[in-house]
Amino acid sequence: MKAYVTRPRNGLKYNKVKRHFRNISVMLCGLNNVKRLGIKMKIYIKELQCDWYMESNDFYEEIQITPELIEKIKDSIIRNEDDGPYNIYAAYDDANWLYMCFRKDLVLIQIICEPNHEYVYYDKKYEGQTDLELIEFDQSLSPRIEACEDMILAANIFEEWAMHGKLYPTTWADMNSTPHIFDEYYSKEEQEHLYRLSIYGIGKNKSKTIVFLKKYFKDSDFKQTLKRVEQFPILLCVCFEHNILTIERELKKIEADYRKEEVSEAEYREFLYLNQGKLWLCMMEYLHLR
Repeated sequence: MKAYVTRPRNGLKYNKVKRHFRNISVMLCGLNNVKRLGIKMKIYIKELQCDWYMESNDFYEEIQITPELIEKIKDSIIRNEDDGPYNIYAAYDDANWLYMCFRKDLVLIQIICEPNHEYVYYDKKYEGQTDLELIEFDQSLSPRIEACEDMILAANIFEEWAMHGKLYPTTWADMNSTPHIFDEYYSKEEQEHLYRLSIYGIGKNKSKTIVFLKKYFKDSDFKQTLKRVEQFPILLCVCFEHNILTIERELKKIEADYRKEEVSEAEYREFLYLNQGKLWLCMMEYLHLR
């Protein structure tokens, strides 16, 4: 990163000049030396969730997120070992967040940020190679071009977003401006339809439906869930058929009153932003538990 030193304007106080050069010191020395210099860094993200393969699901609030924690997670991404992360969710708020989904030696990276941008990392060396197999990430199929195999790059992407809320300089596709950029990388045989799944009533077993909704939306208590069932229909998800079928099997088991309706890709993209992305996150976390 280049640092540009400019002459302060006339009248600039000494302490402002001092802060100016301290900021440049941070830019030049990097995160590893911040602690040694005694400089308190401002961190962009206010919420961090890291799910580990061999341990637990760790959630950190703003006060718990430190440069040392970010460095620890960054190092675990680089090491890429069996006890590393399989999901990372790093958010400033509900409209600005990063999601990373790992599988062995690969990671899918998505950044949602205002105003209405959905950035997906893609590996430029696979451009035009439309005959490669699709890869499953957390029960969703993605073309090889969307997978990052460089763990150092993935770690830098995480750090740049977590610390500064910026895109690391690499290849990104903005799915809102170019929604069909990866369509040719899906074989026609493997293309799936998109569906919307909603609950329209309490169903044959009220208690089972309420328990399902509490678990699905991660409600803090049953009072919150009972308020939810006062406003049918309740949208659960919009997704590809193989994910819809996973949730639909559970709805059939509890004899819920639900509907499955085919939708367009535009409606799917709208779903990603509903309630600032919380519905999408509920769906992904529920699917991971199945």
